[in-house]
Amino acid sequence: MIALWLTVVLIVFAATWGIGGILVTFSKKKAKLAPISNYLPILGNLTIVAFTILLWIRLDRPPMRTIAETRLWYSVFISWITWLIFFHTKEILVYWLGFIMTFVFLLTDTIHPEYQSKALMPALQSPWFIPHVVVYMIAYAVLGIAWLSSIIGIFSKQSTENIISVTIKLAYIGFGLLTLGMLMGALWAKIAWGNYWSWDPKETWALLTWLFYLLAIHLHYAYPKKKKLLLWLFTLSFIVLLITWFGIRYIAPASPSVHIYAQ
Repeated sequence: MIALWLTVVLIVFAATWGIGGILVTFSKKKAKLAPISNYLPILGNLTIVAFTILLWIRLDRPPMRTIAETRLWYSVFISWITWLIFFHTKEILVYWLGFIMTFVFLLTDTIHPEYQSKALMPALQSPWFIPHVVVYMIAYAVLGIAWLSSIIGIFSKQSTENIISVTIKLAYIGFGLLTLGMLMGALWAKIAWGNYWSWDPKETWALLTWLFYLLAIHLHYAYPKKKKLLLWLFTLSFIVLLITWFGIRYIAPASPSVHIYAQ
């Protein structure tokens, strides 16, 4: 039943964002179609939010345990952040890239739902569980859009001043949220395992991700004219982020990580 609901969500999202994007991209009367292209995607976003709420009720726990559930939250945040940026900048390429990213995550969840109605293990029954995961998912979504804008800036033949500005602002927000998420995680770890930091493989890669973005921010201050290098560094930082999020579970030395809850 959950898979059927998610399929409906995927179709509604693809239809609303696809129609809105086609209208604003190919129509010669963009001014008249602006309200449609601006607000039609909201329907798709609200559909994802509604499914997340229903899933929470159905599972009788926060849907934040499995990789599929975090992909769902990522879809929620990336769709809203993409819409907000497009609404203010009218950057159609960001619109399409954000749409594709969200669609891929929803499609992956449709193929591999992994929604388990099992009770949370003791370590996850903490008041820090929800805020920690939500803050990290928002950070990942913001930094995902920063990565998209970096890709646009790297391959754009036009002036990248606006793209650089958007990327930097998003990176600062995402970096702040990463920092907050790590602090929450440390407090949670102290309660659950008695230590703020244990150099668990997931923790180590999370720190590495934080350091990469810290390096990019310092590069911006030290060498403000090296814009292409900055964009490439943001791209590399996001790859490290993806390894932290998804790839760590496939690295053999990380198999005993206490953060791989789905196994």
